[in-house]
Amino acid sequence: MRGYTVSVSPFTPTEQLVTSLRPAQRRLFERIVTEDGVVLQTYGQRPIRTERYSSHDGGYYRIDFEQTGAEEVPARRADLSWENGQEAPEKATVVAYSALPEVDQVALEFLIHGPNYSREGLPTQGMTATDVPVPYPQGTADSALVGAGTVWVEWDDRVYEVTISTEEGTITRRTFDYTATRVADSKEGFREYVVDRYLQTLENLSSEAQSVLDAAVEAGEDGTYEDCNEPSTGYERLKQRMENVPELPAPHTDHWYISYEGERYLLEIGGWVV
Repeated sequence: MRGYTVSVSPFTPTEQLVTSLRPAQRRLFERIVTEDGVVLQTYGQRPIRTERYSSHDGGYYRIDFEQTGAEEVPARRADLSWENGQEAPEKATVVAYSALPEVDQVALEFLIHGPNYSREGLPTQGMTATDVPVPYPQGTADSALVGAGTVWVEWDDRVYEVTISTEEGTITRRTFDYTATRVADSKEGFREYVVDRYLQTLENLSSEAQSVLDAAVEAGEDGTYEDCNEPSTGYERLKQRMENVPELPAPHTDHWYISYEGERYLLEIGGWVV
């Protein structure tokens, strides 16, 4: 079973296009704004997509980045486990995180917190990492953990069971050059910016495509136009028409801002499979 859908919603870009950032992303975004750009090195993927919008201090900003580099950094395979209330075995030695060499602190930071700005906070009930490559950009000569077998490390009132092998490998470290452009100073200004940048006027549609769009408009915000199993000619023609119109930035794929018969809408063309 397949379905093909067309839906329209009122034009409200400050609700639809402005991104709700996670806490870690918000910290990065605020750095980008206040520092007039940030060059970020991270072992993960980009923390914030390019051409994303967010608000700060009464203004609206477009966030963009350029990946300027990628390099392979020495790494070792690691296992880590922790659960709430965990303690080391009675006769085991517990090492304080602060007493570890810096190279091991970097590796543990990556294991527990992930790449820069990828997630926020510490585990609350438990966590497990198995055979994860962890970075040792300065090598392992100073390490107290690599090849030491199972080590119990106390950090932030948690005792972690950690094993880092001597198996050599690499992990990719990427460099992103982030910028933030202030595009508007108010909700009204942001609407005007979106109109200039994204709004497309739909005219001269085929009668078949127009009938589908009219049905979606009539269905209203809580409804859709839908074909089951096979798409109608009108759906296909509307889809083809919109393929020549730039979509909104990710994650709004298959979405467009349109002006149709004097009204503005968010148009979505999609489908489902079961």
